[in-house]
Amino acid sequence: MPKRKSVDTLARTVLNSLSAHIAILDEDGVILETNKAWQRFAAENAAGEDDQSIGVNYVALCEAASGPGARDAHNVAKGIRQVTEGRLDEFLYDYPCHSPSGKHWYYMRAIRTADEKPLRVVVSHEEITALKLAENALQKSQEKLFDQKQSLEEANIALKVLLKQREED
Repeated sequence: MPKRKSVDTLARTVLNSLSAHIAILDEDGVILETNKAWQRFAAENAAGEDDQSIGVNYVALCEAASGPGARDAHNVAKGIRQVTEGRLDEFLYDYPCHSPSGKHWYYMRAIRTADEKPLRVVVSHEEITALKLAENALQKSQEKLFDQKQSLEEANIALKVLLKQREED
């Protein structure tokens, strides 16, 4: 019979296997735990090499944001507060997070854990850049088709006017 991993070890393994950047917050918005994807993102984006963000008040950090992206950060902080206060069961938000390496978009979710006490909120950020690029391409294609349709309708009207003039001559 294969040896079974402890529940904690299995939970950690599963958490670290996910592509989403995940942090577990306490009721005040302080980061208690993160997964490898969160840690990797933090290391690649100006945080220290071993920085897991443990102990950082994520909500306060978002509330204090300024400059490009501040509005999104403030909305995220507000949404997480609504979850911790019980006004929302789940908060969903997508936002741009562009970097020198290119344009990036993320889908953020904040949800309470199933246990009521102590209050914990799971925050996840999943990159949706490919989806956003496809969405933008589709929108541009639809705009182009609309413009072509308008041109065809205008040409059709002009043709009808010409045909009517010929019939009258």
